[in-house]
Amino acid sequence: MSESDTTMRIAILVPGVLAWLSLSVLAIGAEKADLFHVGAARQLLIDEAFFDQAENVRLRLHPARKTGEKTLLRERPWESATINWFTVMEDPGVVDREAKYRMWYECYDIEGWPTADDTSFCYAESRDGIHWTKPELGLFEYQGNKKNNILFRQIGEGAARSRVHGTRVFKDAAAPPEARYKAVSQGIWQGKTPPHTIAGMFSADGMKWTRYPSPVCDQFGDSQYSGFWDEQAGKYVLFGRTSGRGRALGRSESDDPAHFAPLATVLQTDDRDPPNSDLYNPAAMKYPGAAGVYFMLPSLYQHDPDTLDIRLAVSRDGVRWTWPQQDSAFIPLGKPGDFDSKSLYMGQGLLDVGDETWLYYSGSPLTHNGHELEDIVKAEQPRVFSRVVVRRDRFVSADAGPEGGWFVTPPLTFSGDTLVLNVEVRDGGGVRVALLDENGKPLSDRAAEDCLPITGDHLSVPVRWKTGSDVAPSAGRPTRLRVELKDANVYAFQFEGRKGAEKVQQKR
Repeated sequence: MSESDTTMRIAILVPGVLAWLSLSVLAIGAEKADLFHVGAARQLLIDEAFFDQAENVRLRLHPARKTGEKTLLRERPWESATINWFTVMEDPGVVDREAKYRMWYECYDIEGWPTADDTSFCYAESRDGIHWTKPELGLFEYQGNKKNNILFRQIGEGAARSRVHGTRVFKDAAAPPEARYKAVSQGIWQGKTPPHTIAGMFSADGMKWTRYPSPVCDQFGDSQYSGFWDEQAGKYVLFGRTSGRGRALGRSESDDPAHFAPLATVLQTDDRDPPNSDLYNPAAMKYPGAAGVYFMLPSLYQHDPDTLDIRLAVSRDGVRWTWPQQDSAFIPLGKPGDFDSKSLYMGQGLLDVGDETWLYYSGSPLTHNGHELEDIVKAEQPRVFSRVVVRRDRFVSADAGPEGGWFVTPPLTFSGDTLVLNVEVRDGGGVRVALLDENGKPLSDRAAEDCLPITGDHLSVPVRWKTGSDVAPSAGRPTRLRVELKDANVYAFQFEGRKGAEKVQQKR
């Protein structure tokens, strides 16, 4: 190559991989944009990664739809104070072959509050994700009776024995069978100063657990932790509360689920947030439906008026985080008198059900500082678990109003022969797409004026031009998309093969 050669970064955005490679390429005039290899993986417009150029387009957060259901209530003697942190998971055929979904949750009783033996770690299950049962497991004797759904009250041996608090359960498919399920939580360690750190445990079935004999991380922060195996990073990752601008959220990664370095702060409030506010539990997760997407769903605590609602932060690598719409709640507070009017915390995990994603949160009509025992035991003021719904991939969109707008992506390389979009077009609006070469020149018969406008509401609709929908001639070549939209939201795009396109057409 000549002296005009330069370096182009290539982002690999395919399931399980997000990596940056440096390639030498021939410079042609202007500086090159990043080249994304998207393959045939679904791509979500959660941030500005696909906005190389844009005009009159903004990122728009779409709050989850509340169902108003009371998914799980304080009902049993061991729940007499309150129910608290929880995890949900699709995991059929493990205990009850008719149960498809599983839940692990914590609760407290009046008798134990507040001591090191006030927490029961419990189990619930469901066939449909809506109606949950608390099976009689016979594993733990509570007040002389084993007819309960308690897995344990305290766990560990010797100095490691204590309750758990703020537990996240996850399934580690690559682990040996005896450690297929793992969890991270707060732990109390006798003889250790300070005694509170982050603990871990493992299980073959999610029912009978063994605690690691030492802390997994010598750090402590109240609220719930998040932990999981991240295929994209090739590491176990741990999220929890740290110190920053007040309460903040941190991350650590490790090859060993039993040993993590201290958490490094990755998300905190700033001057764009309400004054005197900070962040609680991370509720961090890798989104399974698309390439290179991570969500964090922390509670934003506003010290005055002493309330917490749930926000959404996004990332492509789990390390660098942004807010799609920092001034808006993903799950807002309910109206005065509602069960979720003052204090919301996100549950861990999500369920893909048909064309929807289901998530769960807990809500209370009590303020943050109103959760003393005498307050929470009042029958009219319990904490409740509830369900929210998001249509497939519709967390964030590129949005334009009636004046219209457009954006142009960096150069992409893709596989497949059909481009499909997840779009919502309002009355009078439309979406058109052009294929451009890497220098921004429209390809023959694939300019915006050749595109048949997309209208209506579609989770997956093929883009068509006057001569058809085939984009195969551009597969493997650096190609930009110019997306023109008016009164519309574009949530995601994907390049599919002909079989995928045929399925899309059959659904329409």
